[in-house]
Amino acid sequence: MPENIIEAQQFEQIPFEKIRAVKGEMVISEDFPSYLVDESKISGGYAEYLFFPNTEEEIASLICKMREEELMITISAARTGIVGSAVPFGGAVLSLERMDSVIGLGYDDEAERWFLRVQPAISLNEINHIVKLRKLELHQSIPEEKNWIEKFETEKTHYYPVDPTEMTASIGGTIGANASGARSFKYGSTREWIRRIRVDIGTGDVLVIHRGKYKAKDGKFVIKTSEGDLTIKIPTYKMPKAKNAAGLYTKPDMDLIDLFIGSEGVFGAITEADIWLKEFTPQMSNVVFFKDEIDALEFVIKLRTSEKIQPEFIEFFENNALSLLRDKQKEDPKFVNMPAIAEDITTAISFDLPYSEETLSEYFIEISKMLEECNSSLNNTWSAYEDREIARFKHFRHAVPEIVNNIIAERKKQFSEIHKLGTDMSVEDIHLKEMMEFYRVSLKEAGLEYVMWGHIGDNHVHVNILPRNMDDLKLGKELYKKFADKAVQFGGSVSAEHGIGKIKHEYLQIMYGEEGVLQMREIKFSLDPNCVFNCGNIFGRGVKK
Repeated sequence: MPENIIEAQQFEQIPFEKIRAVKGEMVISEDFPSYLVDESKISGGYAEYLFFPNTEEEIASLICKMREEELMITISAARTGIVGSAVPFGGAVLSLERMDSVIGLGYDDEAERWFLRVQPAISLNEINHIVKLRKLELHQSIPEEKNWIEKFETEKTHYYPVDPTEMTASIGGTIGANASGARSFKYGSTREWIRRIRVDIGTGDVLVIHRGKYKAKDGKFVIKTSEGDLTIKIPTYKMPKAKNAAGLYTKPDMDLIDLFIGSEGVFGAITEADIWLKEFTPQMSNVVFFKDEIDALEFVIKLRTSEKIQPEFIEFFENNALSLLRDKQKEDPKFVNMPAIAEDITTAISFDLPYSEETLSEYFIEISKMLEECNSSLNNTWSAYEDREIARFKHFRHAVPEIVNNIIAERKKQFSEIHKLGTDMSVEDIHLKEMMEFYRVSLKEAGLEYVMWGHIGDNHVHVNILPRNMDDLKLGKELYKKFADKAVQFGGSVSAEHGIGKIKHEYLQIMYGEEGVLQMREIKFSLDPNCVFNCGNIFGRGVKK
Protein backbone atom coordinates (compact mmCIF):
# COMPACT_ATOMS: atom_id res chain seq x y z
CA MET A 1 0.00 0.00 0.00
CA PRO A 2 1.39 3.48 -0.87
CA GLU A 3 2.82 5.32 2.12
CA ASN A 4 0.24 8.12 1.87
CA ILE A 5 -2.65 5.71 2.45
CA ILE A 6 -3.72 4.62 5.93
CA GLU A 7 -6.45 2.15 6.75
CA ALA A 8 -8.61 2.86 9.80
CA GLN A 9 -9.52 0.18 12.29
CA GLN A 10 -13.12 -0.54 13.28
CA PHE A 11 -14.63 -1.54 16.63
CA GLU A 12 -17.65 -3.49 17.77
CA GLN A 13 -19.71 -0.84 19.49
CA ILE A 14 -20.64 -0.96 23.16
CA PRO A 15 -24.38 -0.44 23.84
CA PHE A 16 -24.79 3.28 24.35
CA GLU A 17 -26.75 2.77 27.57
CA LYS A 18 -23.68 1.21 29.24
CA ILE A 19 -21.55 4.35 28.87
CA ARG A 20 -21.50 6.56 31.94
CA ALA A 21 -23.28 9.75 30.87
CA VAL A 22 -24.94 12.81 32.34
CA LYS A 23 -27.82 14.14 30.26
CA GLY A 24 -29.48 17.52 30.40
CA GLU A 25 -28.18 21.04 30.03
CA MET A 26 -29.55 22.14 33.41
CA VAL A 27 -28.16 19.15 35.31
CA ILE A 28 -24.71 19.62 33.78
CA SER A 29 -24.60 23.37 34.44
CA GLU A 30 -25.69 22.94 38.08
CA ASP A 31 -23.87 19.74 39.08
CA PHE A 32 -20.87 19.65 36.72
CA PRO A 33 -20.04 23.33 35.98
CA SER A 34 -16.27 22.75 35.83
CA TYR A 35 -16.73 20.84 32.55
CA LEU A 36 -18.10 23.98 30.90
CA VAL A 37 -14.97 26.12 31.39
CA ASP A 38 -11.21 26.01 31.04
CA GLU A 39 -8.39 28.35 32.06
CA SER A 40 -9.37 30.82 29.32
CA LYS A 41 -12.23 31.86 31.64
CA ILE A 42 -14.52 32.48 28.66
CA SER A 43 -18.16 32.21 29.70
CA GLY A 44 -21.32 30.87 28.12
CA GLY A 45 -20.38 27.20 27.87
CA TYR A 46 -23.19 24.63 27.88
CA ALA A 47 -23.77 21.01 26.85
CA GLU A 48 -26.61 18.51 26.52
CA TYR A 49 -24.46 15.46 27.33
CA LEU A 50 -21.40 14.76 29.47
CA PHE A 51 -19.63 11.43 28.86
CA PHE A 52 -17.00 9.54 30.89
CA PRO A 53 -15.82 6.68 28.62
CA ASN A 54 -13.30 4.06 29.70
CA THR A 55 -12.44 2.56 26.30
CA GLU A 56 -12.16 3.32 22.60
CA GLU A 57 -15.15 1.06 22.00
CA GLU A 58 -17.27 3.30 24.19
CA ILE A 59 -15.99 6.38 22.38
CA ALA A 60 -16.91 4.81 19.03
CA SER A 61 -20.42 4.14 20.32
CA LEU A 62 -21.05 7.64 21.62
CA ILE A 63 -19.66 9.16 18.40
CA CYS A 64 -22.29 7.29 16.41
CA LYS A 65 -25.02 8.30 18.87
CA MET A 66 -24.06 12.00 18.70
CA ARG A 67 -24.03 11.84 14.92
CA GLU A 68 -27.56 10.44 14.98
CA GLU A 69 -28.66 13.35 17.13
CA GLU A 70 -26.60 15.81 15.04
CA LEU A 71 -24.69 17.01 18.09
CA MET A 72 -21.02 17.96 18.12
CA ILE A 73 -18.46 16.68 20.64
CA THR A 74 -16.04 18.82 22.65
CA ILE A 75 -13.03 16.93 24.01
CA SER A 76 -12.15 17.53 27.66
CA ALA A 77 -9.43 16.33 30.02
CA ALA A 78 -7.42 18.57 32.37
CA ARG A 79 -8.88 21.81 30.88
CA THR A 80 -5.67 23.76 31.52
CA GLY A 81 -5.72 25.50 28.11
CA ILE A 82 -6.19 29.26 27.92
CA VAL A 83 -7.81 29.71 24.50
CA GLY A 84 -11.17 28.04 25.16
CA SER A 85 -10.57 24.83 23.21
CA ALA A 86 -12.28 22.69 25.88
CA VAL A 87 -15.28 24.99 26.40
CA PRO A 88 -18.43 23.47 24.83
CA PHE A 89 -21.12 25.52 23.12
CA GLY A 90 -23.77 22.88 22.79
CA GLY A 91 -23.60 19.18 22.04
CA ALA A 92 -21.63 16.77 24.20
CA VAL A 93 -18.53 16.95 26.38
CA LEU A 94 -16.26 13.93 26.00
CA SER A 95 -14.27 13.77 29.24
CA LEU A 96 -11.28 11.45 28.89
CA GLU A 97 -10.35 11.68 32.58
CA ARG A 98 -10.84 7.94 33.19
CA MET A 99 -8.29 7.11 30.49
CA ASP A 100 -5.27 8.13 32.56
CA SER A 101 -2.96 5.11 32.76
CA VAL A 102 0.51 4.11 31.67
CA ILE A 103 0.08 1.26 29.21
CA GLY A 104 3.68 0.28 28.74
CA LEU A 105 7.37 1.00 28.34
CA GLY A 106 9.49 0.13 25.35
CA TYR A 107 12.82 0.65 23.64
CA ASP A 108 13.04 1.60 19.97
CA ASP A 109 16.11 -0.21 18.63
CA GLU A 110 16.23 1.85 15.44
CA ALA A 111 16.02 5.21 17.21
CA GLU A 112 17.96 3.90 20.24
CA ARG A 113 15.54 5.66 22.56
CA TRP A 114 13.17 4.73 25.38
CA PHE A 115 9.47 5.53 25.07
CA LEU A 116 6.42 5.38 27.31
CA ARG A 117 2.94 4.40 26.06
CA VAL A 118 0.22 6.35 27.85
CA GLN A 119 -3.47 7.14 27.78
CA PRO A 120 -4.53 10.75 27.06
CA ALA A 121 -5.61 12.05 30.48
CA ILE A 122 -2.45 11.26 32.43
CA SER A 123 -0.75 14.48 33.51
CA LEU A 124 2.81 15.50 32.75
CA ASN A 125 3.52 15.56 36.48
CA GLU A 126 2.33 11.97 36.86
CA ILE A 127 4.35 10.83 33.84
CA ASN A 128 7.57 12.23 35.28
CA HIS A 129 6.74 10.88 38.74
CA ILE A 130 6.29 7.37 37.34
CA VAL A 131 9.34 7.51 35.07
CA LYS A 132 11.78 9.10 37.50
CA LEU A 133 10.80 6.78 40.36
CA ARG A 134 10.45 3.81 37.97
CA LYS A 135 6.96 3.00 39.23
CA LEU A 136 6.29 0.62 36.36
CA GLU A 137 4.94 -2.92 36.48
CA LEU A 138 6.47 -5.93 34.77
CA HIS A 139 3.44 -6.57 32.52
CA GLN A 140 3.91 -3.15 30.92
CA SER A 141 6.78 -4.05 28.56
CA ILE A 142 6.37 -3.24 24.85
CA PRO A 143 6.57 -5.60 23.06
CA GLU A 144 5.43 -8.00 25.76
CA GLU A 145 8.10 -10.64 25.05
CA LYS A 146 10.86 -8.14 25.90
CA ASN A 147 11.63 -7.58 29.57
CA TRP A 148 12.15 -3.83 29.16
CA ILE A 149 11.04 -2.96 32.68
CA GLU A 150 13.96 -4.73 34.34
CA LYS A 151 16.39 -3.26 31.83
CA PHE A 152 15.01 0.24 32.40
CA GLU A 153 15.61 -0.10 36.14
CA THR A 154 19.33 -0.45 35.46
CA GLU A 155 19.42 2.68 33.26
CA LYS A 156 20.15 6.23 34.40
CA THR A 157 17.17 8.35 35.41
CA HIS A 158 14.93 9.46 32.54
CA TYR A 159 12.10 11.99 32.19
CA TYR A 160 9.75 13.60 29.68
CA PRO A 161 11.33 17.01 28.97
CA VAL A 162 8.42 19.00 27.53
CA ASP A 163 7.50 21.66 30.11
CA PRO A 164 4.53 23.88 29.15
CA THR A 165 4.65 25.55 32.61
CA GLU A 166 1.38 23.94 33.69
CA MET A 167 2.53 20.42 34.48
CA THR A 168 -0.97 19.35 35.54
CA ALA A 169 -1.84 19.45 31.82
CA SER A 170 -2.82 16.10 30.27
CA ILE A 171 -0.59 14.53 27.65
CA GLY A 172 -3.50 14.36 25.18
CA GLY A 173 -4.19 18.06 25.57
CA THR A 174 -0.54 18.97 25.07
CA ILE A 175 -0.42 16.88 21.89
CA GLY A 176 -3.58 18.56 20.64
CA ALA A 177 -2.06 21.99 21.27
CA ASN A 178 1.53 21.07 20.33
CA ALA A 179 2.37 22.58 23.71
CA SER A 180 5.84 23.89 24.41
CA GLY A 181 7.02 26.34 27.06
CA ALA A 182 10.42 27.38 28.34
CA ARG A 183 12.31 24.20 27.45
CA SER A 184 11.25 24.34 23.80
CA PHE A 185 14.35 26.55 23.41
CA LYS A 186 16.48 23.40 23.72
CA TYR A 187 14.14 20.48 23.16
CA GLY A 188 11.50 21.80 20.80
CA SER A 189 7.74 21.50 21.19
CA THR A 190 5.62 18.43 21.92
CA ARG A 191 5.77 17.50 18.22
CA GLU A 192 9.41 16.38 18.52
CA TRP A 193 8.59 13.98 21.37
CA ILE A 194 5.70 11.97 19.91
CA ARG A 195 6.51 8.56 18.42
CA ARG A 196 3.01 7.20 17.80
CA ILE A 197 -0.65 8.07 18.43
CA ARG A 198 -4.09 6.47 18.27
CA VAL A 199 -6.94 8.80 17.24
CA ASP A 200 -10.69 8.12 17.29
CA ILE A 201 -12.16 10.03 14.32
CA GLY A 202 -15.68 11.16 13.41
CA THR A 203 -16.59 7.95 11.59
CA GLY A 204 -16.21 5.98 14.83
CA ASP A 205 -13.03 4.36 13.50
CA VAL A 206 -9.52 4.63 14.94
CA LEU A 207 -6.25 5.56 13.24
CA VAL A 208 -2.95 4.16 14.48
CA ILE A 209 -0.24 6.52 13.26
CA HIS A 210 3.46 5.75 13.69
CA ARG A 211 5.92 8.56 12.99
CA GLY A 212 7.67 7.96 9.68
CA LYS A 213 5.17 5.39 8.37
CA TYR A 214 2.71 7.62 6.45
CA LYS A 215 3.99 10.45 4.23
CA ALA A 216 2.08 12.76 1.92
CA LYS A 217 2.31 12.00 -1.79
CA ASP A 218 1.33 14.45 -4.52
CA GLY A 219 0.14 16.77 -1.77
CA LYS A 220 -2.41 14.44 -0.21
CA PHE A 221 -3.25 11.57 2.14
CA VAL A 222 -5.99 8.98 1.73
CA ILE A 223 -7.70 7.55 4.81
CA LYS A 224 -9.73 4.38 4.30
CA THR A 225 -12.61 4.28 6.77
CA SER A 226 -15.73 2.19 7.32
CA GLU A 227 -17.65 4.92 5.44
CA GLY A 228 -15.34 5.14 2.44
CA ASP A 229 -12.11 6.90 1.48
CA LEU A 230 -11.34 10.36 2.83
CA THR A 231 -8.88 12.39 0.74
CA ILE A 232 -6.88 15.03 2.61
CA LYS A 233 -5.17 17.78 0.60
CA ILE A 234 -2.10 19.25 2.28
CA PRO A 235 -2.22 23.07 2.68
CA THR A 236 0.14 25.13 0.55
CA TYR A 237 0.69 28.06 2.92
CA LYS A 238 4.14 28.47 4.48
CA MET A 239 4.81 27.89 8.15
CA PRO A 240 6.83 30.52 10.03
CA LYS A 241 10.42 29.72 11.00
CA ALA A 242 9.73 31.12 14.48
CA LYS A 243 8.22 29.05 17.28
CA ASN A 244 4.61 28.35 16.28
CA ALA A 245 1.40 26.71 17.52
CA ALA A 246 -1.08 28.55 15.29
CA GLY A 247 -3.22 26.55 12.88
CA LEU A 248 -2.63 23.24 11.15
CA TYR A 249 0.88 22.03 10.40
CA THR A 250 1.91 21.63 6.79
CA LYS A 251 5.03 20.70 4.88
CA PRO A 252 5.66 19.09 1.48
CA ASP A 253 5.80 15.29 1.88
CA MET A 254 4.83 15.77 5.54
CA ASP A 255 4.33 13.01 8.07
CA LEU A 256 0.66 12.24 8.78
CA ILE A 257 1.22 12.29 12.54
CA ASP A 258 2.13 15.99 12.33
CA LEU A 259 -1.28 16.88 10.90
CA PHE A 260 -2.89 15.68 14.14
CA ILE A 261 -0.35 17.17 16.55
CA GLY A 262 -1.41 20.76 17.18
CA SER A 263 -4.82 20.28 15.53
CA GLU A 264 -6.66 21.19 18.76
CA GLY A 265 -8.93 18.16 18.54
CA VAL A 266 -10.72 19.18 15.34
CA PHE A 267 -10.05 15.77 13.72
CA GLY A 268 -10.76 13.47 16.64
CA ALA A 269 -9.81 12.34 20.14
CA ILE A 270 -6.30 11.11 20.88
CA THR A 271 -6.71 7.96 22.97
CA GLU A 272 -3.14 6.74 23.23
CA ALA A 273 0.39 8.03 22.62
CA ASP A 274 3.99 6.87 22.65
CA ILE A 275 6.21 9.62 24.04
CA TRP A 276 10.00 9.69 23.88
CA LEU A 277 11.96 9.86 27.12
CA LYS A 278 15.28 11.58 27.77
CA GLU A 279 18.09 10.88 30.18
CA PHE A 280 17.98 13.31 33.09
CA THR A 281 21.01 15.40 34.01
CA PRO A 282 21.45 17.54 37.17
CA GLN A 283 20.48 21.18 36.72
CA MET A 284 21.81 24.47 38.01
CA SER A 285 19.18 27.25 38.20
CA ASN A 286 20.29 30.84 37.71
CA VAL A 287 18.84 34.35 37.73
CA VAL A 288 21.02 37.24 36.55
CA PHE A 289 20.13 40.92 36.94
CA PHE A 290 20.72 44.03 34.84
CA LYS A 291 20.24 47.76 35.29
CA ASP A 292 19.45 48.23 31.60
CA GLU A 293 17.17 46.09 29.43
CA ILE A 294 19.41 46.53 26.37
CA ASP A 295 22.26 44.87 28.28
CA ALA A 296 19.94 42.03 29.23
CA LEU A 297 18.95 41.45 25.59
CA GLU A 298 22.62 41.40 24.59
CA PHE A 299 23.24 38.78 27.26
CA VAL A 300 20.38 36.66 25.90
CA ILE A 301 21.91 36.74 22.42
CA LYS A 302 25.33 35.76 23.79
CA LEU A 303 23.84 33.00 25.93
CA ARG A 304 21.86 31.33 23.19
CA THR A 305 24.72 31.47 20.66
CA SER A 306 27.45 30.32 23.05
CA GLU A 307 29.28 27.15 22.05
CA LYS A 308 30.20 26.36 25.66
CA ILE A 309 26.92 27.13 27.43
CA GLN A 310 23.81 25.21 26.43
CA PRO A 311 20.94 26.37 28.67
CA GLU A 312 17.73 24.39 29.07
CA PHE A 313 15.74 27.60 28.68
CA ILE A 314 16.11 31.40 28.85
CA GLU A 315 13.36 33.42 30.56
CA PHE A 316 12.87 37.20 30.69
CA PHE A 317 11.39 39.60 33.28
CA GLU A 318 11.19 43.34 32.58
CA ASN A 319 10.95 46.14 35.14
CA ASN A 320 7.16 46.06 35.65
CA ALA A 321 7.32 42.34 36.37
CA LEU A 322 10.12 42.85 38.88
CA SER A 323 8.18 45.71 40.50
CA LEU A 324 5.25 43.35 41.08
CA LEU A 325 7.63 40.88 42.72
CA ARG A 326 9.21 43.57 44.90
CA ASP A 327 5.81 44.78 46.08
CA LYS A 328 4.66 41.23 46.79
CA GLN A 329 7.87 40.51 48.71
CA LYS A 330 7.13 43.46 51.01
CA GLU A 331 3.52 42.38 51.46
CA ASP A 332 4.13 38.63 51.82
CA PRO A 333 7.81 37.53 52.02
CA LYS A 334 6.84 33.84 51.93
CA PHE A 335 5.03 34.20 48.60
CA VAL A 336 8.24 35.27 46.83
CA ASN A 337 10.68 33.34 48.99
CA MET A 338 13.83 34.78 47.42
CA PRO A 339 16.35 37.52 48.32
CA ALA A 340 15.19 41.11 47.84
CA ILE A 341 15.60 42.52 44.32
CA ALA A 342 17.62 45.76 44.30
CA GLU A 343 15.63 48.89 43.36
CA ASP A 344 18.01 49.87 40.54
CA ILE A 345 17.52 46.53 38.73
CA THR A 346 15.26 46.78 35.67
CA THR A 347 15.58 43.35 34.04
CA ALA A 348 16.20 39.73 35.03
CA ILE A 349 17.16 36.72 32.92
CA SER A 350 16.57 33.23 34.28
CA PHE A 351 18.13 30.07 32.85
CA ASP A 352 18.93 26.48 33.85
CA LEU A 353 22.11 24.66 32.88
CA PRO A 354 22.86 20.93 32.91
CA TYR A 355 26.15 20.56 34.70
CA SER A 356 28.68 18.21 36.24
CA GLU A 357 31.46 18.81 38.73
CA GLU A 358 33.90 18.83 35.81
CA THR A 359 32.07 21.57 33.88
CA LEU A 360 30.91 23.81 36.72
CA SER A 361 34.04 25.96 36.98
CA GLU A 362 34.22 26.36 33.19
CA TYR A 363 30.57 27.47 33.08
CA PHE A 364 31.08 30.15 35.71
CA ILE A 365 34.12 31.53 33.91
CA GLU A 366 32.18 31.79 30.65
CA ILE A 367 29.07 33.29 32.28
CA SER A 368 31.19 35.80 34.17
CA LYS A 369 32.81 36.91 30.94
CA MET A 370 29.46 37.36 29.18
CA LEU A 371 28.00 39.28 32.11
CA GLU A 372 30.94 41.68 32.24
CA GLU A 373 30.54 42.36 28.52
CA CYS A 374 26.89 43.23 29.28
CA ASN A 375 27.58 45.53 32.24
CA SER A 376 26.69 43.03 34.94
CA SER A 377 28.57 40.46 37.02
CA LEU A 378 28.30 37.29 39.04
CA ASN A 379 27.69 39.54 42.04
CA ASN A 380 24.25 40.22 40.49
CA THR A 381 23.44 36.52 40.14
CA TRP A 382 21.48 33.91 42.07
CA SER A 383 22.32 30.22 41.57
CA ALA A 384 20.98 26.99 43.02
CA TYR A 385 21.83 23.28 42.75
CA GLU A 386 19.71 21.46 45.34
CA ASP A 387 16.18 20.31 44.51
CA ARG A 388 14.59 22.42 47.26
CA GLU A 389 16.33 25.58 46.04
CA ILE A 390 15.55 24.82 42.40
CA ALA A 391 11.86 24.54 43.37
CA ARG A 392 12.07 28.05 44.89
CA PHE A 393 13.52 29.37 41.63
CA LYS A 394 10.71 27.74 39.67
CA HIS A 395 8.12 29.39 41.91
CA PHE A 396 9.88 32.72 41.40
CA ARG A 397 9.50 32.34 37.62
CA HIS A 398 5.80 31.47 37.94
CA ALA A 399 4.93 34.08 40.57
CA VAL A 400 4.43 36.96 38.13
CA PRO A 401 1.47 35.47 36.20
CA GLU A 402 -0.10 34.44 39.51
CA ILE A 403 0.14 38.02 40.80
CA VAL A 404 -1.28 39.36 37.52
CA ASN A 405 -4.26 37.00 37.74
CA ASN A 406 -4.95 38.20 41.27
CA ILE A 407 -4.90 41.84 40.12
CA ILE A 408 -7.38 41.11 37.33
CA ALA A 409 -9.63 39.16 39.72
CA GLU A 410 -9.86 42.25 41.93
CA ARG A 411 -10.67 44.52 38.98
CA LYS A 412 -13.40 42.16 37.80
CA LYS A 413 -15.28 42.95 41.01
CA GLN A 414 -15.84 46.46 39.63
CA PHE A 415 -15.91 45.63 35.90
CA SER A 416 -17.21 42.08 35.45
CA GLU A 417 -16.29 41.89 31.74
CA ILE A 418 -12.66 42.91 32.24
CA HIS A 419 -9.93 40.38 31.52
CA LYS A 420 -6.21 40.50 30.91
CA LEU A 421 -4.90 40.56 27.36
CA GLY A 422 -1.94 38.21 27.12
CA THR A 423 0.05 38.02 23.91
CA ASP A 424 1.51 34.75 22.69
CA MET A 425 3.60 35.93 19.75
CA SER A 426 7.05 35.00 18.51
CA VAL A 427 9.46 36.37 15.91
CA GLU A 428 12.66 35.23 14.25
CA ASP A 429 15.96 35.82 16.06
CA ILE A 430 17.00 38.82 14.00
CA HIS A 431 13.85 40.74 14.97
CA LEU A 432 13.96 40.25 18.75
CA LYS A 433 15.20 43.74 19.62
CA GLU A 434 12.86 45.42 17.13
CA MET A 435 9.84 43.56 18.48
CA MET A 436 10.71 44.37 22.07
CA GLU A 437 11.07 48.06 21.20
CA PHE A 438 7.76 47.99 19.32
CA TYR A 439 6.02 46.52 22.37
CA ARG A 440 7.47 49.12 24.71
CA VAL A 441 6.88 52.20 22.55
CA SER A 442 3.33 51.15 21.64
CA LEU A 443 2.36 50.45 25.25
CA LYS A 444 3.85 53.72 26.48
CA GLU A 445 2.02 55.74 23.81
CA ALA A 446 -1.25 54.00 24.68
CA GLY A 447 -0.79 54.69 28.39
CA LEU A 448 -1.78 51.14 29.31
CA GLU A 449 -0.66 49.21 32.36
CA TYR A 450 1.33 46.13 31.36
CA VAL A 451 3.78 43.45 32.44
CA MET A 452 6.22 41.53 30.23
CA TRP A 453 7.90 38.21 30.85
CA GLY A 454 8.42 34.92 29.06
CA HIS A 455 10.41 32.60 26.87
CA ILE A 456 12.91 35.00 25.37
CA GLY A 457 15.18 32.16 24.27
CA ASP A 458 12.58 31.60 21.51
CA ASN A 459 11.85 35.34 21.07
CA HIS A 460 8.51 34.52 22.64
CA VAL A 461 7.74 37.12 25.30
CA HIS A 462 4.29 37.43 26.86
CA VAL A 463 2.94 40.98 27.04
CA ASN A 464 0.12 41.09 29.58
CA ILE A 465 -2.05 44.21 29.32
CA LEU A 466 -3.91 44.88 32.59
CA PRO A 467 -7.00 46.98 31.80
CA ARG A 468 -8.12 49.33 34.57
CA ASN A 469 -11.53 49.94 32.97
CA MET A 470 -13.53 49.07 29.85
CA ASP A 471 -11.88 51.83 27.80
CA ASP A 472 -8.49 50.24 28.56
CA LEU A 473 -9.85 46.87 27.47
CA LYS A 474 -11.01 48.25 24.12
CA LEU A 475 -7.71 50.04 23.54
CA GLY A 476 -5.77 46.94 24.55
CA LYS A 477 -7.61 44.80 21.99
CA GLU A 478 -6.73 47.28 19.25
CA LEU A 479 -3.10 47.23 20.33
CA TYR A 480 -3.06 43.43 20.46
CA LYS A 481 -4.02 43.35 16.78
CA LYS A 482 -1.14 45.73 15.96
CA PHE A 483 1.22 43.39 17.80
CA ALA A 484 -0.07 40.46 15.73
CA ASP A 485 0.45 42.39 12.49
CA LYS A 486 4.01 43.26 13.48
CA ALA A 487 4.87 39.70 14.55
CA VAL A 488 3.73 38.37 11.17
CA GLN A 489 5.73 41.10 9.37
CA PHE A 490 8.76 39.83 11.28
CA GLY A 491 8.20 36.25 10.09
CA GLY A 492 6.69 35.17 13.38
CA SER A 493 3.56 33.58 14.80
CA VAL A 494 0.43 35.03 16.41
CA SER A 495 0.43 32.05 18.79
CA ALA A 496 3.72 30.44 19.68
CA GLU A 497 2.48 27.97 22.29
CA HIS A 498 -1.19 28.29 23.32
CA GLY A 499 -2.94 27.68 20.00
CA ILE A 500 -5.94 29.48 18.51
CA GLY A 501 -8.89 27.81 20.19
CA LYS A 502 -12.15 29.74 20.16
CA ILE A 503 -10.79 33.21 20.94
CA LYS A 504 -8.01 33.98 18.43
CA HIS A 505 -9.65 33.37 15.04
CA GLU A 506 -9.01 36.90 13.74
CA TYR A 507 -5.29 36.61 14.49
CA LEU A 508 -5.06 33.36 12.52
CA GLN A 509 -6.49 35.26 9.53
CA ILE A 510 -3.77 37.91 9.96
CA MET A 511 -1.14 35.19 9.85
CA TYR A 512 -2.34 32.97 6.99
CA GLY A 513 -4.83 35.13 5.14
CA GLU A 514 -8.32 34.12 4.04
CA GLU A 515 -6.99 31.52 1.60
CA GLY A 516 -4.83 29.82 4.23
CA VAL A 517 -7.69 29.58 6.72
CA LEU A 518 -9.98 28.24 3.98
CA GLN A 519 -7.45 25.45 3.27
CA MET A 520 -7.52 24.50 6.96
CA ARG A 521 -11.32 24.39 6.92
CA GLU A 522 -11.26 22.16 3.84
CA ILE A 523 -9.03 19.65 5.66
CA LYS A 524 -11.36 19.72 8.65
CA PHE A 525 -14.40 18.89 6.53
CA SER A 526 -12.51 16.31 4.45
CA LEU A 527 -11.58 14.34 7.57
CA ASP A 528 -14.62 15.20 9.70
CA PRO A 529 -17.41 15.93 7.17
CA ASN A 530 -20.13 15.83 9.82
CA CYS A 531 -18.27 18.31 12.04
CA VAL A 532 -18.32 15.90 14.97
CA PHE A 533 -15.24 17.10 16.87
CA ASN A 534 -14.36 20.45 18.47
CA CYS A 535 -16.18 22.67 16.00
CA GLY A 536 -15.31 26.26 16.85
CA ASN A 537 -11.64 25.56 17.49
CA ILE A 538 -9.00 27.13 15.21
CA PHE A 539 -11.26 28.61 12.52
CA GLY A 540 -14.71 28.91 14.05
CA ARG A 541 -17.92 27.08 13.31
CA GLY A 542 -19.76 27.06 10.04
CA VAL A 543 -20.56 24.81 7.14
CA LYS A 544 -18.34 23.88 4.26
CA LYS A 545 -18.55 26.33 1.39
